[in-house]
Amino acid sequence: MAITSVTPIKAKLNGFKKYTLTAASSASDGFNFQTKGLGDEIIVVVAANTHASAAKKITVKKPSKAGYASVTADDELSLAAGETAFLRIETAKVANTDGTVVLIPESTDVKIAVLA
Repeated sequence: MAITSVTPIKAKLNGFKKYTLTAASSASDGFNFQTKGLGDEIIVVVAANTHASAAKKITVKKPSKAGYASVTADDELSLAAGETAFLRIETAKVANTDGTVVLIPESTDVKIAVLA
């Protein structure tokens, strides 16, 4: 299978915005999204574990094509069954030089939305 590309959802400041969580077509391939052209260096990723009874992890991969301020290690979060969390990222730290960010869920039960 292939990596699942997620389109960031742009939201106005001080306004509501609905979103739909997306599942990866393959957990091992995970997700990616493009940060170039979003007009902001801070992006929010919402991650939800939709599994009924088991904890699942999601990992933000360190850039494979690192920039000047890139992190040097992956960052991982464990979500209890039914738990939702958000990750506020600085694109200079986790985006590849082409602007892509890669996240790998432990299973397709972990779904995400990207808000810009």
